[in-house]
Amino acid sequence: MIWSIFFTTILVAMSIKIHAFTLNRLSKIKSKKFIYSDFVKISSALISSHLMHIILFAYYYYFTFHTYRHLNLLGGNIKGTFFDFFYYSINCYTTLGTGDIFANGSLRLATGLESLIGLLLIAWTATFMLNYFLRAKR
Repeated sequence: MIWSIFFTTILVAMSIKIHAFTLNRLSKIKSKKFIYSDFVKISSALISSHLMHIILFAYYYYFTFHTYRHLNLLGGNIKGTFFDFFYYSINCYTTLGTGDIFANGSLRLATGLESLIGLLLIAWTATFMLNYFLRAKR
């Protein structure tokens, strides 16, 4: 349980740091009007940032699943490939929650916090994009 709290805390901190760094870099774009190429750059960078968070958690699930296989920390329709963990991480991050793969034991903490951090960072992204549109509209 302690290792789960430790690694989950690190993943959450890394996700916030990565997203803050991305938004800080993107905030340097100071266009006064809507420029399509800027919009594409901003959107691509933000999607990449979210994908990095998802991949970080997916690697954590992959490592945990294969290291502690005897604990059955993940159940459901899972074969153990990285794609399974990437898919599961997307489900958690976006709070989609299809339920075909589910966490057991101490891994539930990581999945719950991934959902919370995903919700927070997606809202942060939406706010950033809205600010860009409002600034460009003026």
